[in-house]
Amino acid sequence: MSPQHATTDPPPVDTDVRRTRVSEFVRRGSDPEEARAFYQQVYDGRDFAFAPGAEPFAFRYRATGDGRVSLRTSSVSACRSGILAPDRQYVLAWSVEGGIVLDDDRDDDAVTLRPGVPVMYPAGRPCHAWAPPGTQHLVHFDADFLEAVAVVGSDASPTPLTLPVTAQPERLGPLLSVLREVAPTMLDPLVVDGDRAVLDLRLAEAAIEAFHPVDERIARSTPASTVARAKAFMYAHFDRPLAATDIAAAADVSVRTLQEAFQRYEATTPTAWLRDLRLEKARLGLQLADVHETSVAAVAHSCGFRHMGRFSGAYAARYGEYPADTLRGQRRLIAVASRTIGAERAETVLF
Repeated sequence: MSPQHATTDPPPVDTDVRRTRVSEFVRRGSDPEEARAFYQQVYDGRDFAFAPGAEPFAFRYRATGDGRVSLRTSSVSACRSGILAPDRQYVLAWSVEGGIVLDDDRDDDAVTLRPGVPVMYPAGRPCHAWAPPGTQHLVHFDADFLEAVAVVGSDASPTPLTLPVTAQPERLGPLLSVLREVAPTMLDPLVVDGDRAVLDLRLAEAAIEAFHPVDERIARSTPASTVARAKAFMYAHFDRPLAATDIAAAADVSVRTLQEAFQRYEATTPTAWLRDLRLEKARLGLQLADVHETSVAAVAHSCGFRHMGRFSGAYAARYGEYPADTLRGQRRLIAVASRTIGAERAETVLF
């Protein structure tokens, strides 16, 4: 069976701004040998095998995304096993039915997926996996992109990340919330440029926050609180219009209690904290963007700013330069343009 794919290009524009390329890829079939070759190619794997089952064999694979982040779904009607070794990618995955076993050849390290609970595939080394029939959802992060996001705001250089396969349950809640919110929009290939970039960043940050190791001493010394609940809500919804009443309701307190908590623990107001959060997100988006692909207005709007004059003034007061200077500057951590691929390669390299 020939590959079935579609690459959607945005409509032409009258400027010299390049648009982000977002590709869709769908592959389906009923030949186990075709499926074996396909999945080994996708995951740089080997020794893939499918066990005969009661149902006729069928597989379907769909991927939508740009060169930084892609959302994928894989459905196979048979048990399968093989060695996965995706090169320079971080793969977040969860199974609809559960039962997939990672590192099943390592008795002490084997991890069995529970239905709907995300895990991070081992990175930087091969991983043997076994899976029952069913459907799996995945998010593939380009390694350069995720490693760059992980060090934004610090003086460190991007390096390979050591992420655990599983995350603490309490840290998965915010990640699942972000996934539910951004996935429908990210699956639309017409969402491009600044809108696509901010979604990529939100999902990358949520994955890092959930799986990046933390100092347990710090974690134990930071109790759950009104401020923590309010911050979690603002992180998940900073791109939307939010009033103090919305934040207070999410934290399950009155507006007065919310304001008193922020004054006590943050020495600021919740709305001022939200403004600073949006500025941080906008700065990150501008640093990671390409001046030929997006605009200051697109990034600012994606981060919840509606008044460009106020945004520009607040940005300059905080960072000592105007947003356009950041976008035009050489501080970008990755060159997004170099990560796009042509439609002619979509059949073989999958984003």
